[in-house]
Amino acid sequence: MEMVFDKEQADYAAVLDENEKEIRKMVMDSYEDMLGGKGRDYKTFFAELERKYKNADV
Repeated sequence: MEMVFDKEQADYAAVLDENEKEIRKMVMDSYEDMLGGKGRDYKTFFAELERKYKNADV
């Protein structure tokens, strides 16, 4: 039973490691887009959200 647990732990650790790599890549891609002038200004984005939902029935 100990061997099965170790294999499951190793599989889980490998999945977590792969997810971390993917997240780092997405963050760096977004950072490069930001440096290149792509994307939206966050202040404008949140102002639009605030206008949209200020009087919304939630």
